[in-house]
Amino acid sequence: MKKNCFLTIAILLGVTFSLNAQTIEIKELLKRTDESLNNINTVVYKVDYFNKYLAKNDTIQSTAICSLYRIPKDRMKSYHKINLKSEYENGDKYFGQRIYNGEKVLYYNRTVDSLTTNETPEIYSDKKMKYSVVENYDNFLLKQYLDKKNSLEAYGTKLAKALLKDINVTEENLHGIPVYVVNIYHKDRKDTTRDHVEKHYIRKTDFLPIAHHSYLRWENMEQYNYYEIEYLAINTGISPDNFKIEENQQLNATELYKNFQNQLKNINELH
Repeated sequence: MKKNCFLTIAILLGVTFSLNAQTIEIKELLKRTDESLNNINTVVYKVDYFNKYLAKNDTIQSTAICSLYRIPKDRMKSYHKINLKSEYENGDKYFGQRIYNGEKVLYYNRTVDSLTTNETPEIYSDKKMKYSVVENYDNFLLKQYLDKKNSLEAYGTKLAKALLKDINVTEENLHGIPVYVVNIYHKDRKDTTRDHVEKHYIRKTDFLPIAHHSYLRWENMEQYNYYEIEYLAINTGISPDNFKIEENQQLNATELYKNFQNQLKNINELH
């Protein structure tokens, strides 16, 4: 990882910027995107995530493969299983697993070079604790898009436009994929955040978001995150049974990490 990662993310990930004029009405784009998202009941996806928090200096790079079963009535909005690896600027590398099934949450995280074949993950069933744990990693759950129905249409309302500095649509290419980009510029808040920008990259072929970017400043600190989504399967072969958690469950973390690496290799070979 390099310093000032935010300045190089676009180059590293092959984002091509353009100044094309708006070619689709914002309301229509947001509506069609929400319609595509509303049709998702189960999904498996890979997400590459870069983020830096306000009070921290490190930029963290993570890659995760997520299986998600939407449960709108559940407080967390989905049952899910996540395998992920993260790398910090100091070179530390971690591998982890997260599972949530409504009743329990499993949490495991360890440095890659210390994985073993017999690990005891943390398992929580206390209501407050399990929700707190999920909220600790919910940035991998595509909350901007899958947390509720019609999550984007609100940006197209007159009220939203009155609260924003600007909102517009441009056209770009992301790794050669034609996308619409919804550019949202928030008004500065007195004594809090400023220069807050959001960008939603919507694939033209099916109106699904495939990348998201946000940036803001507060006092002398800055925060940014950027992630890309690759959909591996939609509405196929996932049931609540996929998220079972045994109270005394043990993990072969070495095998889990090996399988995870092979999955990433297979996904990359498809491109």
